[in-house]
Amino acid sequence: MRLRIKYSKTGQMAFLGHLEMLRLWQRAMRRAGLPVAMSQGFNPHPRLAFGPALALGLESLAEYLDVELAADREPDRVQVELQAQLPPGLEILLVRTIPDQAPALTAVIDVAAYRVTWLKEVDPGLLQQRVESLLARQEVLVRRTGRDGRPRVKDIRPGILKLVLDPSPDLVMLLQCSQAGSVRPEEVLKALALEAPARMVRTGLFARRGDDLLAPEDISG
Repeated sequence: MRLRIKYSKTGQMAFLGHLEMLRLWQRAMRRAGLPVAMSQGFNPHPRLAFGPALALGLESLAEYLDVELAADREPDRVQVELQAQLPPGLEILLVRTIPDQAPALTAVIDVAAYRVTWLKEVDPGLLQQRVESLLARQEVLVRRTGRDGRPRVKDIRPGILKLVLDPSPDLVMLLQCSQAGSVRPEEVLKALALEAPARMVRTGLFARRGDDLLAPEDISG
């Protein structure tokens, strides 16, 4: 059976990278006695799959993990037993069964939501002006370093799906987050040309279905 786990990642856990998180979840599942299925071949490994990567140091209220089990388990029981093996800062929010043929998380998720809270006072009027100006632009060019180490320029404007103050002066973003390309929230802040320190939290991951946004736990196929 396959299970989809939704969890939050806060506090010190935000500073764990992908490989550290992978090892942490593997140990927790082993201690919880979950019969995690293994891949075939010369180097078998647990069948775990995470959602889109989260930037180091960023907290999240909606991360996802798929795990395949070699035997059936009640999702509620898995949640209780697995939570008991996790450190503070990782809280399981739900566990649901998904079909064996369900597509991978990274294949369905294409939108990420973020909330920016300012750590120092900012002028809401100025912030609103900067937001409107940014959304009115045809291009928002940013510099990135490619896998080959060379700098390149990318237009992130098509991937900025929503940018609003809600409630003012908190900034809410909906950004493209897919295999085809992603927009990083820090790039949007840089484009707004605001120097005020801020706390960013990923608040959701979604799949677009027309005009609707579906949470991964509500996707059956």
